[in-house]
Amino acid sequence: MAKIKQKYLYIMGAAAVAVIAALTAVHIYYKDRWYPGSSIDGLKVSGMTYEESLDELKETADRYSITVKGREKGTLTIKGRDIGLKVKSLDSVKELYQKQHKQSVIFSFMKKEQKNLKDTIDFSEKKLSGLVKKSVLVTGDDGYKLTKPEDAAIEYSKEKKYGVLKKEIEGNILDQKAFVRRLSEAIKELKTSMDLTDQKTYPGVYKEPGLRIDDSELTRMQEIYNQYLLHWIQWDMGNDTKETMTPEVLKDCIRVNTKKRTVKLDKSAVEDWVEKFCLKYKTVGIARKFTTHSGKKIKVEGGDYGWRIDYDKEIARVLKLLKKAPSKKLMETYQKDPSDKNQKAMTVNLKPVYFNKAYRKDYQNPQNDWDHKNYSEVDLSAQEVFVYKNGKRVFSANCITGKPTPDRITRTGTYYVKEKRLTKTLVGADYSVDTKYWVRIMWTGTGYHWSKRSDWGLWSPGRYKVTGSHGCVNLQLSDAAAIYKLVESGDPVFIHY
Repeated sequence: MAKIKQKYLYIMGAAAVAVIAALTAVHIYYKDRWYPGSSIDGLKVSGMTYEESLDELKETADRYSITVKGREKGTLTIKGRDIGLKVKSLDSVKELYQKQHKQSVIFSFMKKEQKNLKDTIDFSEKKLSGLVKKSVLVTGDDGYKLTKPEDAAIEYSKEKKYGVLKKEIEGNILDQKAFVRRLSEAIKELKTSMDLTDQKTYPGVYKEPGLRIDDSELTRMQEIYNQYLLHWIQWDMGNDTKETMTPEVLKDCIRVNTKKRTVKLDKSAVEDWVEKFCLKYKTVGIARKFTTHSGKKIKVEGGDYGWRIDYDKEIARVLKLLKKAPSKKLMETYQKDPSDKNQKAMTVNLKPVYFNKAYRKDYQNPQNDWDHKNYSEVDLSAQEVFVYKNGKRVFSANCITGKPTPDRITRTGTYYVKEKRLTKTLVGADYSVDTKYWVRIMWTGTGYHWSKRSDWGLWSPGRYKVTGSHGCVNLQLSDAAAIYKLVESGDPVFIHY
């Protein structure tokens, strides 16, 4: 037992001697060297002598360059000599070295002290900023196109037929201040490369989109967008003709502002579409082919006869429909299957509201909208009125129309009978006259009526040029009575020279 104990003590003693010898060797080795883990601005000098570390630091500064890898395969290399890179202070290096050697290398292993000396490298920040500003990463060129970041967006999908989310575009536009700051930090640490595509290491060096596809706000905006978009408003125009406001139309009437997080209906864009729709079916004022009492074929344009959709009423009801979201169930069903059947389920059917109506609809020949058998005609050159019933001329009479001055002229065009009154007081700026057999032709006040004139015996085709009316078609009593009886409300009235 004593022999075993003696052998154990011998082994322990030998081990202790070995440890002491090893520690002594370490101490001797690092007596004139940088301690393990030491670095100067990122340059590892562990195990180097002081002189070796200075030489290595100077050589590194002299040959230094850093290569930056950007997005879209963009690269930038900055050489130390181009920015005046140099070792700023040798005294600070010596100070750290001496501080290390005031304690044993053994204790240096045990302590968590900072062994990295920083800010010994100096260079021109101004020169660095200038090089960055002129670099291809900032200016771009034919081989490196600059792309601005774009927010994730909502767009109409022709394939899916509703609004879908479009992924953001990261772009490759640098935030120059942030980039120069991070580049400067890398140079001070004598790093030889930077990978800007590593967003975790270098966040914020690129300008970023403000809204990404996984943002809950974008999903909310998409829902509002589709509530406006998924409307079909269809008008039955007659003659097997329909006009439909569809999502294809509405996609251009919705304004999405990702910065303000808003989705709004563009009222003016909707109004423009409805206006074009109304004008498409408007026949008021168009040129109509007309055969006069003398058999001459002419075109008469202007006037207020014809079809005219009530624009204000159509706008009001369209906006009301668009502001009301379709049922959630119908929307979800359509988005899963944008079929004709599911589209039909979401379609609102309307009939147009007219401000003016004509006799017939003829979409192949719109000017053919009047009753060719029942109408009246005023020939201003002949100063005669003609009435046609059932396709035949049944009455004619002399008349006196407006004096050809801007304030009294009888306007040409195709109008229609708007009202009939047995008696009427005509009032103007300088007159007030009681009359009979009033037949309104124009809303401005022009109409057929009896005029108690004293100059009927002097009538001639040119009489109106001297003693013409204030715009009305003056008639003798019996003629006014006959016309009053023959014409009906809505009958066309052609006035021409």
